[in-house]
Amino acid sequence: MSKKRDWFGILFGAIWFLASLLVLVLSMTGSLKGSIPVPRVLLIVYDKLGIVPGAIVQMILSALLFIFSVRKKENK
Repeated sequence: MSKKRDWFGILFGAIWFLASLLVLVLSMTGSLKGSIPVPRVLLIVYDKLGIVPGAIVQMILSALLFIFSVRKKENK
């Protein structure tokens, strides 16, 4: 059986990680003022946890998505 990688998961995980890293860096440097446009799903995370913990949780989740997408999976 041939094995393939999940390229959509890799690309989505990398973009999601970089976006949450950008929010974290902007928040830590004080450049994040006022409101920021985020999808409604992520708004729930930021409202419940706050900006910094929410960005860290998203970075962890996106890194897990990236790692599990990079691992080869069997093609059925």
